[in-house]
Amino acid sequence: MKNALIILLFTLLIAGCANPINRATSDNYAEICHIAMSEGQLDDAEQACYRALVNVDWGDLGQELKSQRLYNLALIKRRLAKFQEAEDLLNQSLTIEERFSQPSSLRIGRREVELSVNLAAQGKWTDGSRLLERVLPIAKQFEGQDRTWTSEVLRQYADQLRKTNQHDLASTFEKKASEL
Repeated sequence: MKNALIILLFTLLIAGCANPINRATSDNYAEICHIAMSEGQLDDAEQACYRALVNVDWGDLGQELKSQRLYNLALIKRRLAKFQEAEDLLNQSLTIEERFSQPSSLRIGRREVELSVNLAAQGKWTDGSRLLERVLPIAKQFEGQDRTWTSEVLRQYADQLRKTNQHDLASTFEKKASEL
């Protein structure tokens, strides 16, 4: 019985120490991912982003960090044309964000824009346009690249919507894109 108690205490001690180690490891892999992505080494970036995500789970580092790591990995998957995988990761991230953020959160909006791009790549324009409709009220809050990207995505969707005779929604998207 005494040995079992010692083993339990030792296990708890090790588990308590694992969290900072996993955080540092996750952060290191996230940095490697970022560097590899900026250098166009997408396969290396994918591996590093995956490892960053795994360490979040292993270290129980929290849902906010998990959402960010899911999002980062999804961006890489999209660039690798692994659209279904990216969609799954973005949906997981979006679910987490919707639990913890305000509906008008820019974090939610970024994920919805990215998810709409993935859906478009799979020919799921209708599903993507529903997401973009949710982004419209907060789109002006985006800054820099997020704002430019959202404008471009809205324009692409407007073009596609016109092809399917959805002129009113296409005009709405086009108007918002021009405001950005």
